[in-house]
Parts: sequence; C-alpha cells; structure tokens
Amino acid sequence: MKLDRRKFLGVAAASPLAAKEIATRAMEEAQMQAAGMSLHSDALYTGIPASDPMPNMRSLWEAISELGMPEWKREDLREDARRNRTLDPDIAAMRSLSLGAKMRCQWRRNYEVLVESALRQNKMEKVKRSFFKEHPDVEEY
Repeated sequence: MKLDRRKFLGVAAASPLAAKEIATRAMEEAQMQAAGMSLHSDALYTGIPASDPMPNMRSLWEAISELGMPEWKREDLREDARRNRTLDPDIAAMRSLSLGAKMRCQWRRNYEVLVESALRQNKMEKVKRSFFKEHPDVEEY
C-alpha cells in the first residue's frame, strides 16, 4: 500500500487496533499449531491434525441428509426464512388470519423451501460430479 499524506492518519489511527488483533490471531495460530491442530476458515477449531492430509470430507448437507439437522442449523435457516418481508399471494388472501399469523405461515414456508432446495442442490451436485468424472474431456465453463 502506498502511504501518502492522506492515508497516514488513517493508518496511524487504525494500526494499534489492527496490530493487537493480528498479534492475537498469530498467538492463537501458534498455539494451535504447537498442539498439532490447524486453523481453517472462520478460525474454527476443527480437530484435524495439521500434519495429516485432509481426510475425505463430505458436505454439510450430505451429513444432514444422513444424520439429521442439528438445532444450530435449524435456527440459522429459520433466521434466513424470516428475512423475507413479502407474502405469497395465497397467504396474503387469507382473510381470517392476522398479519402476524400470515407472516409466521410465510416464514414456515420459506424455511421448508430453503431446506428442500439445499437438499435438492446437494443431489444435483453429486450428479454433476459423477458426470464430470465420467467425461473428463468436458469442462463446465
């Protein structure tokens, strides 16, 4: 980064905070590596020894389809479903329901659609991988 008059104060003001965070991350990483572990994305402790090659990993949705959905993922999908603030026409036309009840119906539907599309996408990814494995001369893009 080129440091000129305009950027100097910004760098000087942010540097103590950034330096502290970088030092903290470096210490955590050093401690994890000393214990034979590694830091992966989002700085999560994975329990996979750093010296071993990556084991055969499966996607989260493959595990969910086999083991069931954990509560933390359900809650994450419920929050995603609540982000939508529009109603489908068939739910909006229900005269006997209050707006709050209509929103809960819409959120439940959004949650079900999220789960269904994720599972369908996982199946399609498996089909796509097998196709490219059978046809190595074909490129997707």
